[in-house]
Amino acid sequence: MRIAEIMPEPREMELSTEQTVLVDHNWHVRDDSGLLDVGAKFASALCVGMNDEANVIELRRDESLEPEGYVLEIQPQKITVSAARRAGYLHALATISHLCDGPMLPVGIVRDHPRLPLRGLQLMVEKIGQLDEEQIISLIRSAARHKLNALLIEFGDRFPYEGRHEVVTSPSALTRPQLRRILDEARDLGLEVIPLVQCLGHLEWLLQHDEYADVREENEARAQLCPSNEQSLHVWAELTEQVLDFVGDCERLHIGGDETRQLGVCPKCAARAAEAGVGRLYADHVNKVCEWTANRGIAPIIWDDILCTHPETMEHLHEAAEVMYWDYWTTQDPSPLLVARGSGSVVYDERWDEEWTGELTEVTRNTLERFARPVRLDEDLTEEYLAVYRQYLGDLFPKYVRALPYYEYYQDHGRVVYGAPTCSGNHSFWHTLPDIPRHGDNIKVHADRCIETGAAGMITSAWYNRSPELLHFGIVATAQFTW
Repeated sequence: MRIAEIMPEPREMELSTEQTVLVDHNWHVRDDSGLLDVGAKFASALCVGMNDEANVIELRRDESLEPEGYVLEIQPQKITVSAARRAGYLHALATISHLCDGPMLPVGIVRDHPRLPLRGLQLMVEKIGQLDEEQIISLIRSAARHKLNALLIEFGDRFPYEGRHEVVTSPSALTRPQLRRILDEARDLGLEVIPLVQCLGHLEWLLQHDEYADVREENEARAQLCPSNEQSLHVWAELTEQVLDFVGDCERLHIGGDETRQLGVCPKCAARAAEAGVGRLYADHVNKVCEWTANRGIAPIIWDDILCTHPETMEHLHEAAEVMYWDYWTTQDPSPLLVARGSGSVVYDERWDEEWTGELTEVTRNTLERFARPVRLDEDLTEEYLAVYRQYLGDLFPKYVRALPYYEYYQDHGRVVYGAPTCSGNHSFWHTLPDIPRHGDNIKVHADRCIETGAAGMITSAWYNRSPELLHFGIVATAQFTW
């Protein structure tokens, strides 16, 4: 009997390489979980009945286990699955699917639960035109089989808007029956759906239409709402209301807010930025969005880059806002690379090019050459930057910095924090393929730091219009490193 490679790898596992169990028509499921559909899922997946056959797959309720934890005991005539919640049973069933060698299972025991509470993947339906209904369903099933529990979905103009906003709906938009099937499949498999509706920037799909000319910040990029225009919030709220009404109950809503590069362009915004600062201009708008969201009992999540670039924003940000920290370049801990937003962007100490060069891994060296610029970290970072962030950079500065140092910074400001690596972001290549080594190391470092700092979870992003099959790597890597 070969022992299958289970991904993600269980916390504790003792399995025989010799003694096996044949799961055939002589087995049945006895469901004492107290849950409506769990027994049927086991029976269907293992092709057994729920009658009194000789051998039993017993589902037991054990409230002492972690919410997503399970214990799987495989014996010659009895398989016992213990869990406290539906998620634990589904994770146990996923493990069985990895262990199966045809109808054969190894005798032994698996005790398991995840290290991070939220583990997910972004589905950028707006930009990845190849993500049709069947591709999305395939990714959902893969995510569930690898024990992820969340999907961050950005629909953009591929959501089937109705009424006065129907004009923005793309010809390739998902239909409402297609979207209903996707949402039902995700929830049936235990995945939380987190919609993302951009509240300020990255709204080219909306603002290219002349019907929205009055809420544009400017008329060249046509990518950003004007935060000084009261109608901007109204337009966003109408679009978001349609998404939420269709998606249904949501615990969290991602409101975007990243890369708002046109802040302060229009005359009214320019005057406000000159008076109160860009960070306050940004916060005033985002806070209205957070208030709208929080009033509906939904936690608003915001990308972190503007908060980091303009640290004064943190003093004004709505108390309900949760932070998703994205960094797609850090590949080791400690790291020679620093994403110094507001003080030179992606940088590293120039001595890595000569004095210390032999100490770099190949992945990190390639990342420095592709994305970062050399500086003297102890001399060239601005005083303003160091006054805020120096305490988070670690004791090895300037040769190394603590990987992803802003986890503690945001937490010290009382924020719920999620990590956001990428499996498809910032162009670099590996043997003409997307840069899988960089993405893998980036996902692992984020996961390690999320676990170390007690972050609320991690969602791996995916931005580019590439073959959706590449996202399965992101699923497996995220699952392995966060579990």
